[in-house]
Amino acid sequence: MHPEIKENYVEKLRLATLDKIDELENKFKAMLALHSAKGRLGSGDTIKKTMDYIAQGNADLYQVTIDHLQSLKPEFHPQLEHEVQALAKSAQESFKTESLIYFQKSTEHARNPKLYERLLPDVEANMEAELAKFKNSLNAAVLQLKLNNHMPPFTKFLWGIEAVLLLISMFIAGMWYKEPTGNYEPILVILGLIIPLIAVGIKFGAKKAT
Repeated sequence: MHPEIKENYVEKLRLATLDKIDELENKFKAMLALHSAKGRLGSGDTIKKTMDYIAQGNADLYQVTIDHLQSLKPEFHPQLEHEVQALAKSAQESFKTESLIYFQKSTEHARNPKLYERLLPDVEANMEAELAKFKNSLNAAVLQLKLNNHMPPFTKFLWGIEAVLLLISMFIAGMWYKEPTGNYEPILVILGLIIPLIAVGIKFGAKKAT
């Protein structure tokens, strides 16, 4: 990964981690206030809500990692997936360290601090499940980058032409629907012949690229 892109990625995940920790803190405080007002502060629901907040923050952080990869569109190379995983792992570990503090506090508020050790494996199991989903999504995103990086310029051009023609077809079909007497059918027929030919060209270009 290019050093400048990596630096941008690291900063993005650092800020995202801080944001998710702040979000967790705010949700936690709001939940405590609500449960206190309703006399449910010492209930197991206080722990469950905290676990849910942690799970959501963890999932959101992984999603930010995927979204930023798709936004940056770095040049594909064989180690790209491994590098992004390493950056995500570092960010996730920072979030985990802070989030477990709130998890422990939730067991204390629920007047059963021993539940921290007992339920910690459940929190970590959820994080592992999110990690598995993240790896699958990351693999798909990296494969898409690989395909796009290796797509010939002419094939990209054909994709653009096909998209434009499809939009034109939809527009004309809409006009024909509003004005059934209009002479739109020949235009749609011609477009209907051209679009499949472009699709064949795209398919041929993809085979040639591989």
